[in-house]
Amino acid sequence: MTEPELFQEGIAALQAGRGREARSIFQQAVDADIATARCWLGLALAALVDADVPAAEVAVDAVLREEPHNMRALIIKGDIMLGKDDFQGASAHYNLVLRLAATLPEVPKQLASDLGRIQSRLQQLGGIFQQHLNDRLAAAGYKREQASPRFNQSLDLLLGKEQRADPGQTYPQAPHVFFMADMGYYTYFPKEQLPWMRDLEGHTDLIEGELQSLLSRHADRFSPYVHSGLDRPQGSETALLDSDDWTSAFLWQDSLAQEDIMASCPETKRLMEDLPLTRVNGLAPSVLFSKLNPGARIEPHTGMLNCRFICHLPLTVPEGCGLRVGADTREARRGEGWAFDDSVSHEAWNNGSSPRTILLFDVWRPELDASERHLITTILEAVSGFGKVA
Repeated sequence: MTEPELFQEGIAALQAGRGREARSIFQQAVDADIATARCWLGLALAALVDADVPAAEVAVDAVLREEPHNMRALIIKGDIMLGKDDFQGASAHYNLVLRLAATLPEVPKQLASDLGRIQSRLQQLGGIFQQHLNDRLAAAGYKREQASPRFNQSLDLLLGKEQRADPGQTYPQAPHVFFMADMGYYTYFPKEQLPWMRDLEGHTDLIEGELQSLLSRHADRFSPYVHSGLDRPQGSETALLDSDDWTSAFLWQDSLAQEDIMASCPETKRLMEDLPLTRVNGLAPSVLFSKLNPGARIEPHTGMLNCRFICHLPLTVPEGCGLRVGADTREARRGEGWAFDDSVSHEAWNNGSSPRTILLFDVWRPELDASERHLITTILEAVSGFGKVA
């Protein structure tokens, strides 16, 4: 039988309430290697009717690999993750469905019912998160009357008690995890206000030497920087997804030390440990060698936070490499570092004839005092650890 025939027969069995029969029919398409996304979705629905959630998740993951914005599959995936108490994963999938639905000229009747259901679930999850966050802040010693006004405002913004005013900028700060209020607007931060940057630039030869040693002995540790994954939905497409055109090797990745890379780069590790790195369990720092191949371009995007700076130290740089942050574009030059606010839209490119490799890391913005860093860290660790399946 052809794929259309199997699909129609499977759908008919599902509509007649014969879930096990439908599952067998859709499985025939899978076994014959002719299953399309709609057959995989039918298999997921049939598995759910059969109360086989693990099989349903395998099938819906196959749908999302082919169609990352399939709203029915995203809803099913969100429901499955909620059932596993993965609140972050469920929220991410539900919120993407709502964003996609907002672009439709007309919402189908069945989808409208599902949208109402997931909106209700998101409200419930919001209440659970607010209590979780309040508990974590209380344990960290937070007292509103003692905290800075801008931190209190940031907390209110996070909890939806206050709405952020439109900054009226073409390229505003637009972090997608946490917005710290009253952070001065910069594209590139003045280097003279970062006294450690000049010393780091002076060690360019040493760091590049360790990079070259790493490339000669552990080139396999350079892997695509942008990974596909089904635990969190892809909100947008990128030409660099799973691409060898943009690869990286981490010394620290999301706060976790990569001991084998550190062993190959002991001086780079030592230099990094002396810097005000953004230390948040499960999130930061990330310290890495980032390699961009000739002709590759990193598309415009924004980062997680506006209370840190991303720093680059260019190590191997052909002509034609640059970075745009907001309306400010600069050419990359070997040994000349910069710190920029990655919550502002930015993009990078390599128009040269050889790979461009930089040392990339993140540091706290120097305007923040110790108390603010402590409370921001508490919030971020609470966000990172909320309803996340190990």
